[in-house]
Amino acid sequence: MPDIAIIGLSPLGIALGRAIRSGVQGISIAGFDPDFGTGRRALETGAIDDAPRSAAAALAGAKLVVLSSPLASASDALRIIGEFAPSGCVVTDTCPLKAPLLRWAEERLPDGMHFVGGRPVPRTFSGGAEASFDGTDYAIIPSANASGDAVEAVTGLARAVGASPFFLDAAEHDSFVIATEYLPRIASGAAVDAVSASPVWRDVRRLQGDAFTQALRTAAELDPEELAVVLEYAPETFTSWLDRLAGAMDGLREAAFAKPDYAEAAKRLTELIEARVDRLREAPPAHAPVMERQSFSSLLLGDWLGRRANRQR
Repeated sequence: MPDIAIIGLSPLGIALGRAIRSGVQGISIAGFDPDFGTGRRALETGAIDDAPRSAAAALAGAKLVVLSSPLASASDALRIIGEFAPSGCVVTDTCPLKAPLLRWAEERLPDGMHFVGGRPVPRTFSGGAEASFDGTDYAIIPSANASGDAVEAVTGLARAVGASPFFLDAAEHDSFVIATEYLPRIASGAAVDAVSASPVWRDVRRLQGDAFTQALRTAAELDPEELAVVLEYAPETFTSWLDRLAGAMDGLREAAFAKPDYAEAAKRLTELIEARVDRLREAPPAHAPVMERQSFSSLLLGDWLGRRANRQR
């Protein structure tokens, strides 16, 4: 029986599995994905130890469950976890939004299962295999009924892969993710739409360069089903960030034409953009000291389980 089950082998879930297996000894990981080919590839790349052909088999005996399915199918996945995962296990996730996850977890997980939302943010993420969590941030969003031991288990997971855990509530987390994940894709989509809807598009496309191609790629990363969940659960937050984007574009336009001296206007526009880029270069907050990675194995297999067993007697 596995120590950890990863349900839904997204690139992020596969990357997390690889990081756990490379950094922690004595931990077995099973992974399940409805696409059996995905499970086989995850097994071949060393992200998991076993790829059962059913979620029930992957969940049997698991002490920690990582939900890494697409957001649109997370509700059904939680129902399956609630049905087949052992009582007392900890459930975490890698999904981009937490407000719906917390609601679904409350509805679908039985008493005794502890949901602690998680959002790893890997560096150099490109399809999973090359992702690294060393020195990165890992958001922790506990549910209202999660035990302290369950929260400790998930923060231990974060530290075990080299990340620095920090805590957010669901509304904060979702707002920040909408700003950093969805807004850039929407902005790119708006740029592509504005240009491609032009009556001279047939001629414009002949001069399409790398910048436009990159905008097209970024816009194509927007998942319509995920966006539908965003609009259902965080419409005010979504429109607030859209308003900020529109305001920023208006500010750039005003800066470009605020003065009759176009050389001065160009200088002002450049300074405005450079000032915003400088914000992105600010040093990130210092990370907390990283725990010994092997201690996560002790936490999962030893101390935490021992405390749980004593409470169940």
